[in-house]
Formats: sequence, C-alpha cells, structure tokens
Amino acid sequence: MNYNSTLIKEHIKSGHIKIDPYIDKFQGPNLYYCHLGNNLLIPQAGKLADTKKISKFLYKKKKINEFYDLKPGEFILAETFETFMTDKSHVIKLHNSSSLARLGVLHCALGMINPGCGMKSPIRLTLELTNTSPFVVRLYPTTINIDTGAVLNFGTEVLKVAVSSHSEVAIPYEKWQGAIYGSDKVVTGSRIDKRFK
Repeated sequence: MNYNSTLIKEHIKSGHIKIDPYIDKFQGPNLYYCHLGNNLLIPQAGKLADTKKISKFLYKKKKINEFYDLKPGEFILAETFETFMTDKSHVIKLHNSSSLARLGVLHCALGMINPGCGMKSPIRLTLELTNTSPFVVRLYPTTINIDTGAVLNFGTEVLKVAVSSHSEVAIPYEKWQGAIYGSDKVVTGSRIDKRFK
C-alpha cells in the first residue's frame, strides 16, 4: 500500500476521508499523528463482563481536564480528540504510537476505520489502552477554550493513522446491519452483546 502525506491531504481535499481537525504540523511523511481527548471509561474491578449482556455499570465515566495517571497494569478506554470519516472506497489504518509504546502503553486492538464509516457524521475513536510498564504514565488530554472552541493545548500523542484506497464496497459500514460503532461521538464501551442479536 502506498502511504504518504501528499495522498492523505489529497484524500481530505477530495472528500474521501475526514480527519478533524487536520493540522499540517501533525502530518508525518506517511502517517498523521492523533491526540488524546477528554473522556475516559474506567473498568470497574469485580464486575462481570457478560458478552451476551454488557452491563451499563461495567465502566465509570471520567472527564480529565489536566492529566490522567495510568498505573502499572491498568486498562482504560480513551477517546481520540480528532474525529474521522471514510467514504465507500477508502479505509483509515490505525497504528500504535512508538513513543507511547516505549513507555509501556499499548493498544489492545488496532485495525482500521471501515469504508463508509462516519459518512453522515464523523466518529470519534475509542482506544483500548493498557500500561505494561513498571511506572505510572501521565497522559494529557487536549484542552480547548470553552467560549471559542479553539484548541489551547494538544494532548498526548496516542495514535497514528494512514489512508489506503480500494474498490468501492457494496454496503458502507454505517448501513451494514452488523455495525455497532459507526456513530460514536464519545468514548464507548464494548457492545459485543449486540453481535448476538
């Protein structure tokens, strides 16, 4: 696959994908660098995670304004600050942040944003982060001005993305009957129980 920054910009300009906000200084030679948002879901110890019936009490919502200290062995769900969209013939590939990985923070699942995801309204990604290191890792959210919406400080780099094109799919993700994450606006817990239905 041919990944380069020029292609990412061209795909955005032509409307094949959206990365919002897109800022040139976060564009590498072939990958775009994304940042931590403000909302987390903290799994609650001792709860039963029944894959046929996910409890709404499985996670505790937490909004971070200054930082979050991810403890050794801890697992959280976090959101990207950026939102995304793909048309029916493009995918956005998700890649780990090498710098974050060198601190021991890893993604439990990295794949892609399916073609035809977020076409009606861009989505925000949920990241499954775990700290495998022996030390606490401090994560910073992206902060914005409440009155103007302007970004004051970009948060911790948590993800890199690339774009690839292929033949158009017959059914876009958001219209596929099995789509369960195609309209996410905030960090979202598992919906694996929806697969049984």
